[in-house]
Amino acid sequence: MPIVSYPPQGYGPQGHHPYGAQPPGYPPYGYGRPPSPALGYVTAILFIVCGALALMLAITGWSGSSENPDMTAALVGIAFSEDITGNVDFAISATMTVACTSLTFGLAMFSRVEFIRWVLAVVGGIVTVYYIYGMIWLLTNDAGEYIAMALVSWLLWLAATVVAVLPQTGRAMRGKQRQFQQGYPQGPPGYPPRY
Repeated sequence: MPIVSYPPQGYGPQGHHPYGAQPPGYPPYGYGRPPSPALGYVTAILFIVCGALALMLAITGWSGSSENPDMTAALVGIAFSEDITGNVDFAISATMTVACTSLTFGLAMFSRVEFIRWVLAVVGGIVTVYYIYGMIWLLTNDAGEYIAMALVSWLLWLAATVVAVLPQTGRAMRGKQRQFQQGYPQGPPGYPPRY
């Protein structure tokens, strides 16, 4: 009994497509549509909201005599202020720095440049970790009733940071879309492209 071996479907000479010729102007088979830029814009908006909130907190606590202790407790670095400056100056400076950085890079993120996403992810990661520490510090210093604004800030920064590091956000960047449009390297002659 002879053994007959058939090549797998889709394999064949260079340029052979099992579904017929590819229409002009379309990417090679298997590549699909280019990724949507939506997550790049969502990341930018989330960091702008976080920056605006941080700026509002810093301006509210500017004089050091804010009548709203929830807002003062949500300043970035308030847990370290007593040790560093003895007042809220360090927290206001840190909060202003975070606010200006996230607003500047958040606006620049609309250009969907890859390194801007990572700058925002690092800033967001640092602030997110600080807020976890800050909430623990508030709870251990019997200031749990002032934790609400810190919790809201932490949730916003966490959401922005998670969205910034998502692989889908990386694909939404301009460099990734150009790479997508250029296609991936072809396989050896007689084999289909690698996916």
